[in-house]
Amino acid sequence: MRITLFSVLSVLGLGLIGAEAATTNVVRIDPKKGLVCLILPPPGKLIGDTETIGHVQCTDGKPKLLPSNFFITKKFSTTANYTQAWGRMKPKTVGMLANDGGGQYDTHKDSGNNIAPGYPVFVELLEPDSGRWCIRFCHTLDKKYCNLGKSQYGCEGALGIKDCQPGAKQQQQQQQQQQRHDDGLCAFLPPGFDSFEEYLTSLRSFLASCEPLTDLMIVDYFTTKSWENRIPKDWRDAFESEQGRLSSLDLMKLVSNVQLRDFNTTPSSNSPGASTHGPTDWPESLKDFVRMVRKLSINRTVDPTFTKFKDTLDIHLIPGMSPKKLHEVEILSGLIASYAKERSIGSVIDLGAGQGYLSRVLAFQHQLCVLGVDSDTIQTCGAQTTQKRTEKLFVNKTKLKRSSAAAGRAGSGSASELSSSDTKTSTSCETSAPEASPALTAGETSGVGRSDDAPDTSTATAAIPGERISATPCKKAKRGSRSGVRHPVESIAAGGSSSSSSSSSNRGRGKSRSDDAQTVSPGTTAETGIARTSNSTSTLAAVVFPENNDSEKPQGGNPGVVDSAIDPTLATTPGSNFQLQHITHHITAATLPTLLKEHFPRKSKSELGRGSSGSIAVANTEDGVEEEEDDERWTLCGLHACGDLTSNMTKLYLESSATCLFSVGCCYHWITERFNKDGSVAITDGTHGFPLSATFNRHKAHLGDHGKMIACQSPERWLKYQKETEDAIHGHYFRALLHKLMVERDLYPGPPAVAPVLGRMGKHRLKGFPHYLTTAIQRLKLSTDVIRPEEAQAAYEEFLEQDLYRIGILWALRTMLGPLFEGMILLDRATYLHENIVGDGSNSKEKKGSVHLVAGFDVVESPRNMILIALKD
Repeated sequence: MRITLFSVLSVLGLGLIGAEAATTNVVRIDPKKGLVCLILPPPGKLIGDTETIGHVQCTDGKPKLLPSNFFITKKFSTTANYTQAWGRMKPKTVGMLANDGGGQYDTHKDSGNNIAPGYPVFVELLEPDSGRWCIRFCHTLDKKYCNLGKSQYGCEGALGIKDCQPGAKQQQQQQQQQQRHDDGLCAFLPPGFDSFEEYLTSLRSFLASCEPLTDLMIVDYFTTKSWENRIPKDWRDAFESEQGRLSSLDLMKLVSNVQLRDFNTTPSSNSPGASTHGPTDWPESLKDFVRMVRKLSINRTVDPTFTKFKDTLDIHLIPGMSPKKLHEVEILSGLIASYAKERSIGSVIDLGAGQGYLSRVLAFQHQLCVLGVDSDTIQTCGAQTTQKRTEKLFVNKTKLKRSSAAAGRAGSGSASELSSSDTKTSTSCETSAPEASPALTAGETSGVGRSDDAPDTSTATAAIPGERISATPCKKAKRGSRSGVRHPVESIAAGGSSSSSSSSSNRGRGKSRSDDAQTVSPGTTAETGIARTSNSTSTLAAVVFPENNDSEKPQGGNPGVVDSAIDPTLATTPGSNFQLQHITHHITAATLPTLLKEHFPRKSKSELGRGSSGSIAVANTEDGVEEEEDDERWTLCGLHACGDLTSNMTKLYLESSATCLFSVGCCYHWITERFNKDGSVAITDGTHGFPLSATFNRHKAHLGDHGKMIACQSPERWLKYQKETEDAIHGHYFRALLHKLMVERDLYPGPPAVAPVLGRMGKHRLKGFPHYLTTAIQRLKLSTDVIRPEEAQAAYEEFLEQDLYRIGILWALRTMLGPLFEGMILLDRATYLHENIVGDGSNSKEKKGSVHLVAGFDVVESPRNMILIALKD
């Protein structure tokens, strides 16, 4: 589910960043008049995310007045080198987040257009979480007095100002507030930690000590002597001693159970390379390593209460699902449906819907209005095609039920309802247009019967303003055609007009698996910028029946209703109660509810007629005109939303009117980070995916490329899938040995050479190392005789006994850190939601909802098993 983020600025409500950045911020200071100007962040935003778009407020009201109650204290001082002001403040009076770790505004070119007349440089630091502020205007560019590179050090560290600390009473209040905040967050932590700060400090300290393992590239095992340089000597001696040498099963248990076997247990089979003399027990530092991994790992054991949400799926919804996907969808769909029923939620937006597995279950089995959104046209086409097939199966099933029921009530003169109407919903949904004409596509081929062990490819992104929705992306291509899928924006950029594109009405089923999809871009309404067309991808329209009034439901002979059960070939008819659509779109917080209204427009009371008691509230205006009250509740969900998509989904949820959020992330290696390893800011425009929370920002949390890759590991699966794990370790040995031989023969630059990417080589490994090596050389377009097969085989046998075991140990220890890095990502997201929804608990009125981070799936069956749930009251 890799994604491309075109504009997350819209997610943050910063669509006018370019315009704001162009405005010059003028700051001033006059100690005699008590005048000071400060650059402040937009209300509700982190300073670190808005250092280029702040706005000026001054004590004299020019251009905007600082509130009179903003300053708790305000002091001035002047020297030969600078003039400065500092003190304490009330951050909330200007909309700053009380738990923001702070940031800096200055005259640096990367900080926007900020100037201080009469001074070549100034530096301003704000620390909302501690209530401190300071600003210094320097007469020269001397970094000794105005160093712009110390934003992370605060007023004391950057400017040496020490007397703006809070008083004893204020310190006590802050400590109590922080404690309440920590108490709320402790629900997410492993047992044994009294505060979030304690946990974060311990976690970061431990991971820093593990950097030799974290930064390991297994391909460089031979060329950088990883065994000698990355493992402590006493660990190496223990692992290679006669009593400490691990069998394959021992290794799997170490990783999956985080448990070292008893050192005195004699291994089932000793290697000739094992030492006969050595340590008598595991080193204490190794025991500490294992203990800390266990202590710092969040609980990933499935919550027993989640078994009640598991819902057996209709057999027609299962095709295409792997056992893993089936397990996930059974639980998550039941969970969402349960929350929807309790809170009268009728609509769902599924972001990164991909092939639509979850969307179809929510719509067909739970009768929710579902809008599946993905930025990949091929994924959307696959979902639409599978949906069309599923609809026909459900229609035929309904037809059989209706026939059976009619036979049982022969002569009664009453028609039976559609089976999908048996479960009534509180929403009134209808699709906005007749059916489109999807055909067999590459998306369908990849969706039906595909394995979910590979990363999902569903995507959803933020939008470029005015970008069009691909409402009819599926069109059958001729047999053998290789027509590529073009995004609507690409078509326009190439000179085409989306409004002039035509749509095929070919309803035939594709017969060739090589058929590709073509994008047909509809027109766009002037009012909303959202594409609409009579050939929309809208699928089955909903007929709204008055509740508890069978006489008002359409009878079999009603000419005004086309019943899809009568004609199974009509997959998009007004007679069905299924409400599901898939679109290709790049979303923003503003367009989320708009999308629901566009694709599932709600009928007014007069349109429903006959006293419908649906969910539409109608009020009479002073002019006597009926107006629709926009009170429908909806939820946002994403199953395996890749990389930054989950982060941006979280931001979207907070910015939108969505009631609930259900999020399961994956592909952590695609996450973008705000901070570099040294704590400096790498991304300043707020488009980063980690860290999100003020708590993690305050710690300048950093994962690193290696850490993000390790977070994707699945240590819990090692024991159950022992054979597959052994094969993977053998593959690492193959790759490292290939790299060694090529470096030794100067086949590419070094030392140490950067190993080239070879692509998937698993099937070639099965034919032995000489074949593997030959294939790799061919892919690199080198001469096939540079390394003879007999040389390759000799090298393979020479290092196999010793180094295959060592590589296994290295990879095992590295993999054990996976839950810690993943835990950082998950806790940051949960904390971010907690800070914005629940608050710090200092005021009971601030509580707006709840946040839960729970293990919803079996961690062995589904390694990304943590579900992030947020509710707004």
